[in-house]
Amino acid sequence: MSSKKKNKNRIRRSTKHIYSAVAIVILLTSFYTLIKETQDENIDTKNKQVYSYTNSYNYDYNVNLIKNKYMSNVNKDKDKGLVYVTDLIDTIDLTLNYKYSADKSTDLKGNYSVIGRLQVIYTRDGEEQRIWQDDETLVENKKIEEVANSYKINEKLNLDLKDKNDMLRDFKQEMGMTVSATYSVILKVNLNTEVEGEQVNVSYAPVVQIELANKTTKILGDNNLEETQYVSKKYQQSRARNKFKVVLSVLGIIIAFAIVKYLSKFRIANVVKNEYRQELNRILKLCQDKIVQVSNRPVAKNEEIVVVKDFGEIFKVSEELFKPILYYYDVESEEAWFCVMTGSVVYKYILKR
Repeated sequence: MSSKKKNKNRIRRSTKHIYSAVAIVILLTSFYTLIKETQDENIDTKNKQVYSYTNSYNYDYNVNLIKNKYMSNVNKDKDKGLVYVTDLIDTIDLTLNYKYSADKSTDLKGNYSVIGRLQVIYTRDGEEQRIWQDDETLVENKKIEEVANSYKINEKLNLDLKDKNDMLRDFKQEMGMTVSATYSVILKVNLNTEVEGEQVNVSYAPVVQIELANKTTKILGDNNLEETQYVSKKYQQSRARNKFKVVLSVLGIIIAFAIVKYLSKFRIANVVKNEYRQELNRILKLCQDKIVQVSNRPVAKNEEIVVVKDFGEIFKVSEELFKPILYYYDVESEEAWFCVMTGSVVYKYILKR
């Protein structure tokens, strides 16, 4: 077999590894895609919005004053940010409005109530400490049960807080404590329904606060609130088989095996670890000043050729005779000839594979 044919059947180790890695990646990717696309059940899980609802809330109030020579109830509705003199307040008319609205009718169930909560806070060393809390029912629990897409609550209350203010003033004097107090009106709404198997539970509790036991009284609370919530449901959907991906996967598997089969025809050309090539390169590098490369094989009669067994002998002859070392490389037999010629004598050393 000629050296050219041998070289054609060789491939570098790094090149073979790269092509092998590419073939493995193609093979694994194609197998994964093929298995995924040819499964009996191709199902995707998705989220679908099935319901939405909005809690809307607002309150209104009017402060009724005791008859006095300083001020009257006139124009009190023009500015809800007014601060009122506590001792001049008779009653407070408070209206609570709530609306539940959804995008579809369902079976609404639940209840609502209104409670009043007195809270007394004592501050010591900058730390607020709740020392008193008392709840009372302003609107008894009312049942909610109807099929609809909305539900409204409209509760009108008349609050008389004079007794509570008097009681708190007495408490301050007797206990010798400076405290702050509020009276909270809390609308508690609980609703639940079911949409396409999904439970919807609504708990809503807006608060209106009224200051107590101070010279002046403010009415506080977030007003005109609106909050929308969305309910989603997970469902499974059959996914159509992608024929293009199946064909592409099969083609990828064929290509991967073709690459492996093609690489199997080659032997790894281990140039770096080839002892013959290492020795030749070493000689050429060490003796580059003495070596002259020739294109034709040095010719001499058989009786004039001296074959030596070691390149060192050729080197000694070159030194003694002051002659260059002729270097000829035989491509077909992959042999390196080193010769020193003097007169009719040729000293020859051949480095073979």
